[in-house]
Amino acid sequence: MAIGRGMRPFEKIHEVVMFKAFVERGLAIPVCDFLHRLLLHWGIQLQHLTPNSILHLSIFVHLCEAFLGIHPHFDLFKRLFTLNPYPDNATVARVGGADLQLRPEVVDSYIQYEPQKIGNWRAEWFYVENHAPALP
Repeated sequence: MAIGRGMRPFEKIHEVVMFKAFVERGLAIPVCDFLHRLLLHWGIQLQHLTPNSILHLSIFVHLCEAFLGIHPHFDLFKRLFTLNPYPDNATVARVGGADLQLRPEVVDSYIQYEPQKIGNWRAEWFYVENHAPALP
């Protein structure tokens, strides 16, 4: 599986573009139902998210499943995180245009971790099969 560098990805209908930085932050295919529901709720696709958004999702899912003993809870997630589209709500950048951020009022009561600054993460991508239930 080759990693693309500098080219623009064009996936086929049965493929999805995956970024190396997403995998390094815990994303695996097939994705959980929780991620499917979030993407559909916000009307975005996987490539719209940022690597740190994937990190937030991975930590939240692990918190719910391993520590709380529940499936990831959509309403709890929305109380903790907000989606910030870039450049604005009407036009989301094709790659990395939707950033999940912890709400300021819950920063002190949530798990403390420091998302990393990532260089040109968009340059390292590859294709994976998009099996059912397929990502949007």
